[in-house]
Amino acid sequence: MSHLPSPGNNLFADSPQMRQPYLSFLYRLECDIAKEEINIGAPHDAGVIRSIANIVRGSVKGPGIEGSVLPLGGADWATIVKGTHSMTLDARYSVRTSDNHHLYIRAHGLYRPGPGTEYAKQVETDPEMIPPPTISQDDVEFFSHLRVEAGPGPYNWLNGLVCIGVMSCVKDRIWIDAYHLTNFPGSKPENVIAKA
Repeated sequence: MSHLPSPGNNLFADSPQMRQPYLSFLYRLECDIAKEEINIGAPHDAGVIRSIANIVRGSVKGPGIEGSVLPLGGADWATIVKGTHSMTLDARYSVRTSDNHHLYIRAHGLYRPGPGTEYAKQVETDPEMIPPPTISQDDVEFFSHLRVEAGPGPYNWLNGLVCIGVMSCVKDRIWIDAYHLTNFPGSKPENVIAKA
């Protein structure tokens, strides 16, 4: 269901009619985070805590792409607002595809308890509680903007996409379903190649 004003609304009377873009499934990523996170704390005791979580292994699988997250090939350099369980994600990692090409993926996103959820109520009561090991889309806002970089070859088409990740956590294992936005559903994205 759309939450945008209807095209007939006077707010858009003199504007071109727009439609919501289509989300095309790209891949599912599953990864394991190191048990011990590095907690730098809040510089100047400012209330925003830097926490680093190393990505130790994982897999990527989708139509036209399959690979493994390189061991020790990435981490999430998150910042957490003290006492809220609200954090900004900044993950970077490398993937080796099954046909031996390499991808660099950067994910910038957010994690925070969903409004009115039981999880949000628990955090309100006990801000120092440890986040549950399993978190679903019913518990949190957990999304990321993904940027995928590939060199020349069969994955060059990934360079021209705007992608989002829908995330959850099952027993401390991170799951991300990646989608790319498109106005042309059913069409494969084209390669991005510099021309002289």
